[in-house]
Amino acid sequence: MRLKHFLILCYVAFGLGYFLYADIIEKQGYFIPSASKIDLLPVLSKTILTDSDYQIIYAQTGIAKPIVQELKLSPDFKNKMLNFQEHYLAPVTISSQRLAFFTQEDFIKNPDKTAMPAFDLAPYKNGYIFFTKSTHTMNWRHGHAGIVVDAKRKKTLEALNPGTASIEQDADKWRYYPTFKMMRLKNVEQTVLNQIALYASTQLSNLPYDIVADKNQGSSPYATHCSLLVWQAFKPFGFDLDATGGLFVSPKNIASSPLLEVLQIYGFNPDEDW
Repeated sequence: MRLKHFLILCYVAFGLGYFLYADIIEKQGYFIPSASKIDLLPVLSKTILTDSDYQIIYAQTGIAKPIVQELKLSPDFKNKMLNFQEHYLAPVTISSQRLAFFTQEDFIKNPDKTAMPAFDLAPYKNGYIFFTKSTHTMNWRHGHAGIVVDAKRKKTLEALNPGTASIEQDADKWRYYPTFKMMRLKNVEQTVLNQIALYASTQLSNLPYDIVADKNQGSSPYATHCSLLVWQAFKPFGFDLDATGGLFVSPKNIASSPLLEVLQIYGFNPDEDW
């Protein structure tokens, strides 16, 4: 009887510990910007921006230096940046929907509880990588990732769920997530990124989803999942995006890669990789 009671107590303690841990992880799913809204126009009106200016803009808008430099060439630069600021700092209401038996996906909702887009995507090109922390299984925020394969048609390639195959998705769907990060390879010509996107589109489309698929599949991948698909797209071109180098790869592993640079965040902590 004592052993039985001991095992019951251990089971209860484990359960309480797990749900406490899960609750902590769940609350880390969406980062609320700590910056108070300021008047950005004096900074945006400068002819030359300093590193400090770029840091202020990033804290106010979630738009990193490379995209700011790109947008600065457009005639409506200031209006675009103010729009990013308005969305980045605005409060949101988050809900979840079930994707599979244990897996859920967060979305930003209207007062009528329907999903709504909460921010604009920064300009993106072929080969850019999208991340979200909004997909979670039993409160483990493993997240989701996809690669832009046709920016002109606004298409990403993604591996979604067990029982499905990798498929093109509309890039605008990422605007409905309460967490978003856009990244790209550092110091790599767009022509290379175009080749990577083309390879992904032609060689990695319609691959069966397998959550336990690993990286050891040779030159002809036969199974994938969201982060593995992204890794598989870049590896043939000499870019190993897995920051840990293990057998399996997760969105966090890729988002932590020193080969990538951040272009835009929303609902992500700017001081952390994941």
